[in-house]
Parts: sequence; C-alpha cells; structure tokens
Amino acid sequence: MEHPAQYRLIEQAPRQQVLLCVAVAVVATVSQVLHPTATVLASSPEGPIPTAVLIGRGSCRVVMFAAAAAVLTWRARVVGPESTVWRYFACAAWVATAAAACAGILDVLSLRGSSGATGGGGLVLGLGVLSACPLIYQGLVRWNRHGTPMSEPGDWLNGVGATFTLTAVGNLLLPALGSPIAQWPLWQEQLWLLRMSAEIVLLGSAATLLHLGGLIRDARAWALLLSFGLVVVIDLAAVHDAAAAAGNGRFSEVGWTVAITALAVAAVIRAAPPSSRPATTAAPTTGAFVVLLASIAVLAAAGLTSGHLHDDVVHAAAAAGALGAVSVSVRGMQLVRLLADLVASRHEALTDDLTGLANRRALDRALSDALSDHSSADRPVTLMLIDLDGFKEVNDRFGHAVGDELLRRAGALLERTSPPGAVCARLGGDEFAIVVPATPTQTSHQAARELFTTLAEATSAPVIVEGRRLLARASVGIATTTTGDTPEQLLRHADAAMYRAKTAGGAGLAAHDAAAARADEQRGQLVEELKVLLHSPDAADDLDAGRVVVHYQPQLDADGQVAGVEALVRWDNPRLGLLTPDRFLDLVEDYALMPGLTTEVMWQAAEQAVRWTQQGHRLRMSVNLSASCLDHPGLLLLVDEVLTRTGLTPTDLVLEVTETSLMANPQASIARLHDLAARGVDISIDDYGSGYSSLAYLHDLPATELKLDRSLTAQVTTNPRTADIVAGTVALAHRLGLRVIAEGVEDVTMLTTLHALGCDETQGYLHARPMTADDCRAWLDATGPARTTATATAAAPATATTGATVTATRTSTP
Repeated sequence: MEHPAQYRLIEQAPRQQVLLCVAVAVVATVSQVLHPTATVLASSPEGPIPTAVLIGRGSCRVVMFAAAAAVLTWRARVVGPESTVWRYFACAAWVATAAAACAGILDVLSLRGSSGATGGGGLVLGLGVLSACPLIYQGLVRWNRHGTPMSEPGDWLNGVGATFTLTAVGNLLLPALGSPIAQWPLWQEQLWLLRMSAEIVLLGSAATLLHLGGLIRDARAWALLLSFGLVVVIDLAAVHDAAAAAGNGRFSEVGWTVAITALAVAAVIRAAPPSSRPATTAAPTTGAFVVLLASIAVLAAAGLTSGHLHDDVVHAAAAAGALGAVSVSVRGMQLVRLLADLVASRHEALTDDLTGLANRRALDRALSDALSDHSSADRPVTLMLIDLDGFKEVNDRFGHAVGDELLRRAGALLERTSPPGAVCARLGGDEFAIVVPATPTQTSHQAARELFTTLAEATSAPVIVEGRRLLARASVGIATTTTGDTPEQLLRHADAAMYRAKTAGGAGLAAHDAAAARADEQRGQLVEELKVLLHSPDAADDLDAGRVVVHYQPQLDADGQVAGVEALVRWDNPRLGLLTPDRFLDLVEDYALMPGLTTEVMWQAAEQAVRWTQQGHRLRMSVNLSASCLDHPGLLLLVDEVLTRTGLTPTDLVLEVTETSLMANPQASIARLHDLAARGVDISIDDYGSGYSSLAYLHDLPATELKLDRSLTAQVTTNPRTADIVAGTVALAHRLGLRVIAEGVEDVTMLTTLHALGCDETQGYLHARPMTADDCRAWLDATGPARTTATATAAAPATATTGATVTATRTSTP
C-alpha cells in the first residue's frame, strides 16, 4: 500500500535553494575528487589555474553550505513540528558556512609556499566541523524527544563523555597503528581525534534515533544515518594518509558535503508518523554506564602502557579519559536524581494527600494485580467499600477542617485494623476501600466480615476532634471475586452492596447478591431510559425509551352519570411493555424527573379533554401533582400555557395534591394553590385518610374536592368505626363546600354504602378500569352522555346506580 503523503515535499518549500545546494554539492564533490586540495596546493603557484580552482571550490562550498543553512532556517521558522530540531541543524550549517569561507581564503593564501599536507584551509574546515558536531547532536537528541514522551535535559553530557572517551582511546591507538597523525603537534592531533570522536558519536546517535525515536519509517532519519556513516568511513580511512587527515585529500570533503546536503533535502520532506515509544530512563542510563566503564578502562590502559608511549600521549589519553568519566558521572548523578524524583512522583500519584492511604489509582492497580494472580481462582479476593455515615452533616456543622481530621482518623483506624496484606485506599470524599486477601485459615469473605466486626467495635465510641464528640460509624458493602470479574465489576458490586447497607439505616454490612445486583442493574437501566423519555440534559443519545401513555378512569355521580375522569400515567417501555406507576414513579422522584413527567401528562390530558368536549362529552380532567411539582417555579407558567394553547376551560381542569405534599411546606404550598385557584382551576385533596390528616388546613385551602383514599373505602362495609369516620368527613367537606369522591369502589355493596354516607361521586373498578383514550371514548358512548357542566356541587345521599356491574378484587393504581 502506498503512502505518498509521507514523503512528498512540504507545501511552499524553497525548492530552488534545495536544487542549488544539490547542484553545487555535485560540482564541489567532482572538483575535489578530480583535483584534491593537497595536489593543487603542491602544484606551482605561478599559474592562474591553481588559484582559480581553489577560488571556485571555496565559492562552491560557501554557496552550498549557505543554501543548506537557508533551507534549514526556513524549516525551523515556518513549520511548527520539530522546529527546535531544525534550528540546531540550521546553526550547524551556518557555522559550516563561516568555516568554509575562512578555509577558502586560507587555501588561496597557502599557495604561497605552504605544504599540501598541512594547508590552513583544511584545519579551519575541520574546526568548523568540530564546532558543528555539538549542534547537530543537540538536534538529534531533540528529534528523539519529539518522537517519545521522554525529555532529558542532560542528554548532552552522554555525548560529551563519549567524545572524550573515544578521544582517549584514539590517543592510545594512533601510535600502535603507526599513523602519521601521531607525529603531528599534540594540539593538532587532539583536534583531529576530537573531531573523529564527535563524528562517531553523531553516527551512533543517528542509529539510536531510528529505534528510540520511532523513526524506522522516516526516510529523513535514514538519510542522516547513511551520510554520517559516510563521514566516519572517509575519516577513518584517512588514518594512514596525512593529507586526507588534514582535510585536503581526494575524498576529505565528500562526507560532510553529502551530510549537509542530506539535511537540506530532509528539511523539505514531510515527516512520516513516528512510532511513539514509552518514556524510559533505560537507554540514557545504559549509555552513561557504558561510557563510564570505557573511561575507566582507558585510564587503566593509559597507566599500563605509560612505559611504552610518549608522556604527552599518555597524559592526553588520561586527561581525555578523566573528562569522559567526569561527564558521565555528572550525568549519572542527574539520572539518580531523576529516578528519585520519578519514584517520589509515582508515590504521590498513588497516594491520597489527606490520609496518606492509597488512592483510587493505586486501588485499581491492586485489584488488577489480585485478579491477574493465577491463585485468585482458588483464593478469591474480597473488596470492602466503606462510606462514613453522616459525614456531610459534620462538614456542614463544624467546617471542613474538622471533617478532614475525621477522615484522617478514619483512615488511620482502617489501616490499623486491616489484616496483613490488605490494601487500604481512600476513593474520595468520605468513601474508603479495603482489598482483603485470603489467608491459609480463612477466606477473604470471612476475613472481611471479621474486619467489619472489629471496625464496628472500634467506632462504637465517639471520636474527639477539636473538643467535639463525633461518631465515625460507616456503612460497608463487600463483594468477592468470581470467575471473569474485572476490577470495575468488583467495584460496582461492592458499591451496590454498600448502597443497600446505607438505605437499610446505615452503620451496617451488606454483601453482594447476584439477584440484588441484577435488580440494581435493571433499576439503573430504567433510570437511563427515563432520562431519555423525559428529556433530561444528561440523557444518552442511543436509547429507545418508548413513550408516555395516559390512561383514564371515569368518576360517576350518584345518578350514574360520568362527571369526570382521572388521568393516570403509564410508560410504554419497548423492553418491558406497559408499566404502571408503581414500577417507575419512585425513580422519577429520586432523579428529579417529575416536572418533565407532569408536563407530558398534563398536555396529553388537556388535549384529550378538549377533544372529548368537541365529541359531546364534557368532563372534568383530573391530573395529579407531586410535592416536587407543586414547588416547581414553572408550574404556573405550564398551567397558563396548557389552558391557552389547548383552549381547555379552567374549571374543567382539576389538579390533585396529596396531604403529604402539602405538609412538606404548608405556607408555600397554600400560596401556590391560591395562585392556581385564581386561574379558575379546581383543586382536589387526594388520598385523604391515607396518612396524617390535618383538618386545620382545610379551611385555608382553596379546594373544591376531597378524595377519600381506598384505605377508608375498603373498610366502609366491614368496620363501623370507618363508616363513621367517612360519614363525619363527608359532612365536614359538605359544610366547607367540597365535593367528595370515593376511590377504590369495587362492588355494589360498597357503592351503596358510600352513597348512603353522602359521597357525591365514586371511582373504581366497579365502574371501569383505567383505559386508553380510544377505549374510554367507546365506554363513554356506551354509558351515555356526560354532565352538561363540569362543575358539580355536593350531592345529597342517593340510591346507588352504576354504569357498569364489573366487580374486582384489585384496586387501581393512580
């Protein structure tokens, strides 16, 4: 498969400068090979040809290096990625340009009686190369950093140490090889060795770059590696050729000409994607260790051969070896400090700042290690999840400083009481976790239960924090690993168990149960679907939640005429079918979704009431309001919008509120109900008699209706005291001008009794079960016309009649 984008030129690249560099490089190389500088310098200086050759060759070198430097400078300034790398390469090229200019001038001057082997131009060019090598090395090091997440500020010390060590080795080898370079002045010999050593270090760095930098697929890195290899081969071949070693040989300038040209060409080529490598200190540490050993070996060799070599050579070798050892020793100290910082940072990354316990990251690692252990199948691991009871109240009453101290005390207690081998962690807030291993004498589950007993005893006494007596009791959930469990699943199981312990009253223990876990999972899925159904902001995008469906149950007066209907919500779930409110209303309340559900029901109910009115059945439409909806600031706006847009007559809308919702905030609730009543909407007190009933509020409420709960109506035929309560309630309601509706009517005897006790209307399975809008329309058509007005006054007791003779043993669900 082709990847043309990897190796094509960068857009707007200076191609002319690159072509100029390549062309001039070819001319300079051919000129050097055909007419080596040493030969030209040794020829007769009287003719114009030697001067012209040297001037032309020097000009070519300057133009080539300057063109390459310009291209590299463009690459560093214009293209963002790797800009630092190319900035160092550009500096190296400019240094080479200056050296080439000075070398050309000295070569021309050398025609006046200088030796071809020791022309000044070659020496200056060598010094320029030596000065450029550190710059190129820095570029290579940063190229490596670009391809890896590792950044080592002291990498250059490895290069310096390696260069000095190789120089020391060269001092010992040149005399043994009989090289004419050993006869040069000591300073000139050391300069040659330093340059040769620096070139070898560059070659090694380029080779390392391919692997550590992940640049195996990058043609630019390969071009540098091959060109540096050519430089080293040419210079090593000059060991026995004094003219070539001085930089004036046939191939002396070919290597660096190719290298600088390769840099210029690489600067305009798009980078291939690097293969990212993980951060590691292994490579620099190994390199420093190898160089240090080599330096020590050179020093030892210098000492052993001191009797066979000139003192100056031994001293130079020893000095270079010592400098190499010092450089890598400094680098080693940096690496030790780096490793110490790395250990400290890893410790901090795995430790909770407040308690000193392990944190969530460390717990995940401990769980992963425990679950990956081959023995975990035979000796399962148990996770305890611990949540402090009442911690929020401590923070709210006494401040976060006291809360933090309580957390520290709790963490210390957990660590002190945990068995050997356990991992204690703080997950955040007031939540802790303990990974409990198995022991030869008991399972991890048994150990966890025993630990809970110890914790319960230890936390039975209050903790004194800043003079305050605080309890650090906790709810604990435990889960034990089974085959195939992941750390996430184990945490989820323990969290579900802890939640059950918390909801059971707190300060208790609950273990993971598969059936309970499935129920929790089902509950969680229902919550997510409800969020989608009711358009919660954090709802998922890819769930099919079905739709809200409204069923209707008729309300009949004593004459058997239909006076109204109650809107009862259902959820048509695509997975579970039609769900009644007892399956989901608690979740709607728990997750603050009731306003959205009430809005949907009210719109559907109002539109249906208007539709039935147009069809000849004008009915009161009753809609339930929860406590959260009664307090919602958007309730009045919703009612206004529904009445306006649907055209529903306000008196045809009845809003049912329970006594429980009223008692939550009586003053605010009564004020809100007066606002609703001012719009002409009827107010009904629902489920009267199901719980705490306060007659004191009846005269303050703008209610028009009282609904007796089925808990009263179910006993009205069997318990005389209940019948008396119903009779008294009906009488009181009538004196206050309230209509009384009895819910849960299931047989004719009950219906007759309730009418005899004065109930105005009845609702229940005897008349009809809750049904869809279409079925209710059919039922209405079969039953007969509804009232002509939606407002009924309190009726006198009457003989029971019914529009249906169905009896049932179940009660309806509102």
